[in-house]
Amino acid sequence: MNISKKLFLAFVGLTSVVLIATLSLARWSFDQGFINYINTLEQERLERLSIDLTALYSESNSNWDNVTSAQFSGLFRFHSPNPRPFTQSERSHRARPERRPPPLDFDARRTPREFNADGRKPPPHMRPSPKGEPNRKLGPATGIYTPDFELLAGVDIDDVETATFMPVKYNDVVIAKLYSAQIIKANTDSAALFSQQQLWTSLWIGLGCLMLASLISWVLARFLLVPVKEVVKGVTYLTNGNYGERFNQQRQDELGKLMNDIDHLAMTLDKNRTAKNRWFADISHELRTPLSILCGEIDAIKVGIRPFDKPQLESLEQEVMRIKHLVDDLYQLSLSDVGGLKYNLEVVDITECISLSLASLNDKITAKALTYSFNHAEPVMINVDKMRIQQLLANVILNSVAYTDAPGNIDIQLIHEATRVLILINDTKPTVSVNDCELLFDPLHRQDSSRVRRNNGAGLGLTICRNIVEAHDGTITARPSNLGGLCIEIILPLKKGL
Repeated sequence: MNISKKLFLAFVGLTSVVLIATLSLARWSFDQGFINYINTLEQERLERLSIDLTALYSESNSNWDNVTSAQFSGLFRFHSPNPRPFTQSERSHRARPERRPPPLDFDARRTPREFNADGRKPPPHMRPSPKGEPNRKLGPATGIYTPDFELLAGVDIDDVETATFMPVKYNDVVIAKLYSAQIIKANTDSAALFSQQQLWTSLWIGLGCLMLASLISWVLARFLLVPVKEVVKGVTYLTNGNYGERFNQQRQDELGKLMNDIDHLAMTLDKNRTAKNRWFADISHELRTPLSILCGEIDAIKVGIRPFDKPQLESLEQEVMRIKHLVDDLYQLSLSDVGGLKYNLEVVDITECISLSLASLNDKITAKALTYSFNHAEPVMINVDKMRIQQLLANVILNSVAYTDAPGNIDIQLIHEATRVLILINDTKPTVSVNDCELLFDPLHRQDSSRVRRNNGAGLGLTICRNIVEAHDGTITARPSNLGGLCIEIILPLKKGL
């Protein structure tokens, strides 16, 4: 299963969960609200029933004993939530209830009558149910009680504490109490039908929303995966070694940042591959030159063109030492790159280190017809590896000696600040352009200017110097010098307490 299908299923699944939760909560809220609505209707029904009971009580000479069971049943049927249809005359009778004489005897009060004693039909709520009329739900169980909780009519309510209550008052005096059982679900056919219709409507709406969400999820998944596929394609290019491909899209989001990082990685890998190839070519060149000389001189000795004497032996030794120097530099550089050089830190006087380095290189400086100056005499204590710092100073000074035209001068300055020490090594012309200064610290870098390698060095000295300085948490930079040549600036931090 590819990522587009997974993303699509994730969107659909999340939408389904949210939709089911929303519909469930909406259905629960509807059920609760609908039951509350039915209970409110029941309260209103009891209010209307209370009004008719008051009228009935008044017409019965203010005595419940004068009210027949049929009259109570007629009231219940008339005020049922689902009553049978009434005619226009019945509605007018209910609106203006007639006053009737009280029943003549006890039996008459308990027997349903079709006509009153005066020969007229009673209002509809006082009529008995017609014969053959099917049983209908008359709403929740309702009971009419006297103020002393004696059941007058209806159903005896078991739990009056939770039942719907409505007092029946006549002249501001409670003459009866109406109780209706609490409704916890739809109790009529119309209410149940309405609830079922709402349920099916919600289900159809949910199904439609799910289909719409699925369509949007499919489109969105394809849209979101376009830059992801571009990133995957870019990584595939890198895996196959094609570092020249670049992303054309310009985005401002996280994917855009990832694309920029991949482009930067591709450029870095391409640069490193180019540097590696150049490194191999330069090393091959540096080794081939002395080896070719050695082979030529040995062949000349073998055929008798040159005698095998002391000067010839010294020439062979010179080429061998050149190869040895290159191999030693390569070894030192590899150790410094992998952190294999050992550093034994101690508190030393950096002024003394500079003086000793100049003294050890005095013969080479003089042989090149160069002069040097270093006038700092005050001791400056610093926590460094003395042997590595002298190696650093020697490499930088030898670099100036090798690339400074005679007659020339090498000026060394030591500046002591609060938290660091600056060592400035300036020489006279030739110089290096500003753009090429940082490249001087790359291994085997060749300058296409007048400042080219003029000795048997391999071009690794400044690279080793940079690794030594960075191991001491310092920095080393190059820039054109005010003297017309090159300025090497070395910054070493002072340790606390020194």
